[in-house]
Amino acid sequence: MTENGVFIIGTTDCTQDVCAASGRISTQSGTALEIFERSHDEEKNTSLIGKVTRSGHTSTIEHIFFNLAFENVSVVVEQFMIEFRLASFTVKSRRYVDFSDCGYLVPEFKNDNDKQLYTKTMDKLFSSYVKLTDSGIPKEDARFILPYCFYSNFFCSLNGRELVRVLTAMLYGRGRKIKEIYELGLSLLADCRKIAPGLFTDFEMRAEKFSDGYDFTL
Repeated sequence: MTENGVFIIGTTDCTQDVCAASGRISTQSGTALEIFERSHDEEKNTSLIGKVTRSGHTSTIEHIFFNLAFENVSVVVEQFMIEFRLASFTVKSRRYVDFSDCGYLVPEFKNDNDKQLYTKTMDKLFSSYVKLTDSGIPKEDARFILPYCFYSNFFCSLNGRELVRVLTAMLYGRGRKIKEIYELGLSLLADCRKIAPGLFTDFEMRAEKFSDGYDFTL
């Protein structure tokens, strides 16, 4: 069974402890390591991180790092994500990899006729891609016939501050208009909250202030 979605495959070993310690270091006595050793209470850390970020000191959550794997998502998601240039990406290359059987996203349709027309068109484009590569056309040239619904796989690594920014764009910016991106955002937010709840204190309330026209990628 093919999995689709975004998955957290790694985080900073000390998770949100380092964010809490960075919130304490400017106001508490002791060395950096002493303060860090006092920062292992998850409930207190969550509360402190929420308080610090609400006051605008969001640089403290740059100290936690997330590694994400995007599995069989449309290339539209890929293009949306790579605009966030403070994150790092490695994408399965269309120049070197054969994409003839990568599969593609089939959205919901109001009637079967539209769905059949869509799948017929997509299958024809993939068939043309195969014919081009079989005839000797390089993959890096044949790729341009592929539709933007084809499945992409890539890795993304980013710090907590940029992750909050990405999720805001997915759920409250222009990403929410694309069902696939919106649902990926909901899934990712739920998983991130299990790892670092303090980063997302009052997330919904703060994110809602952004309008549809706000450009999160600047």
